[in-house]
This record gives sequence, structure tokens and C-alpha cells, in this order.
Amino acid sequence: MLHSLKTKYLRPLIDATGKWFLRNRDAEYRLYKKGITPRSELFRLKYTRQPVTESILYDRRVKVTDAFWFLHSLKEIFEEEVYKFECTGPAPRILDCGANIGLSAIYFKRLFPQARITAFEPDEAIAGMMRHNLAAFGYTDVAIQQTAAWTENTILKFNATGGLGGTLVEGNAAAEKVVEVKAVRLRDYLDEKVDFLKIDIEGAEADVLKDCADKLYNVERLFMEYHSAPGKPQELGELLGILKQAGFRIYIKDAWNNLPYPFLHNHYQPFYDLQLNIFAYREK
Repeated sequence: MLHSLKTKYLRPLIDATGKWFLRNRDAEYRLYKKGITPRSELFRLKYTRQPVTESILYDRRVKVTDAFWFLHSLKEIFEEEVYKFECTGPAPRILDCGANIGLSAIYFKRLFPQARITAFEPDEAIAGMMRHNLAAFGYTDVAIQQTAAWTENTILKFNATGGLGGTLVEGNAAAEKVVEVKAVRLRDYLDEKVDFLKIDIEGAEADVLKDCADKLYNVERLFMEYHSAPGKPQELGELLGILKQAGFRIYIKDAWNNLPYPFLHNHYQPFYDLQLNIFAYREK
């Protein structure tokens, strides 16, 4: 009887007052319980209709691009801990390609305070946010490269969206805000042992990985978000072949459910028709 009364009256009351995260199965609840972001701030991020330019992470005030993608990143990086790894030494070498506002770099530095990180982010405004956020945590030793990780040292056209989805512009393709950015050849950074290589560069990963193929023996762990755009060849098979040839074992899971009904794909117009998180590691 008491259980039925709680179900009928208490649960709707809790939900109605915004305490939706009190259910243990919710990622937001775990963010709150782990002390990552305050309860009131999680509620604001999830339900506000106003632009969000700042938020709170581990009691520090950080700059963000928008509420939705910040909350998504909190869940993926700090609650699910998709980048979590172990290392024999206290100062792993980490290359963070597509560092965005610096949340992944903050996670790595909390995991390994002495980590030697180079963070690549071509968008000037986003790189500025990353500098602010790292400084808020006192992480002054992260090497920030306001550049794109690419296959050569050059200047590229870049679609600066102001969020997570900035991309390189091919030819005369339409884009929201095209700017020129400096690009560096990632291969040149793989002459030393790299404990963790993160590649999340919105569709440029295929070209970069192919260019780095014969240097991957220096990489211990590799995380890559694979993006497939409609109308372009899918290169997943080739990329997995490169990783296998480099001696990695692979684990793959969805990064985003772009096509809820794949056989009805013509009814959708997603920017990407496939997004995968690819984890490449070496068996001991």
C-alpha cells in the first residue's frame, strides 16, 4: 500500500519539482552524486531555453558553447569516462586532437596530474574557451595548439560553427562561417611513444589515420570517433584494417543514433549517417 502511494503521489511530485536526477538510473543523478556538477546547475542545463555560455564543473566556473552539448560531454567524459585508461608511469604522453573547450584535457589531468598533453583545436573562439577552462583548474602545462590535426603543414578552410561540430571545408562546399586555420601534420608528433591518442576531428579522421598508419606502432591506445557523411564513401573497413595492421584490438560502440531506422534512411537527412566511438588497444 505504501509503495503504491509513493508511486502515485511522491514520484510525480519529485519529477514536477525538478528532482528528476534522484533516480539512480539517470546519468544526471550520477553527475550530481560524483560532485561533477551541482543539482541546480544540471536542472538549468537540461531545461533552460536561454543561451548558456558558462557553467560549473567540479566547483569551477567554465565557459561552454551551449547547454545541450556541454551536458552531453559531461555524461560521456566524466560520468561514462570513455577515455579512462591505466598507465605504468605517472606522466603519460597524450595527444588530444579535437580538444574543443578542454573537457577531455581536464579529465586527463585529473586522472594523471603529471600528464604531458598537447591539445589541438583550430577554432579560435573555442580554443580561447579551452585556455580559460584549463586556467580555471590551474592546468598551465597543457600545450595548446590552435591548429587542426591534418596530413600536412598548411592552411585550411574551416567551418567555425562555434560548437562541437566544426569541420574542414572541402572545395566550394557551403558552410556557416568559413575561416582559414593553421594545420599541422599529426604524423610528425608520432616519433615518440604516445600513451593515448584521441582523434575526434569531425570527418577528417580517415585522411589523418591513413597518413599516420606506419607510425602507429608508437601509439599504445587510440580513441577515434568515426564520422560517415551521406553521399561520401564509407571508409570504416579501411580504417579498421589500418588499426589491425598496427597490432590493435578493437572495441566499437555507437557515438550517436543518427539513423533510428536505417532501412528508412531516405526519410532522414542527418549530417552524419554513422558515428562510432572506436577504441583501439593492445593486448598485454
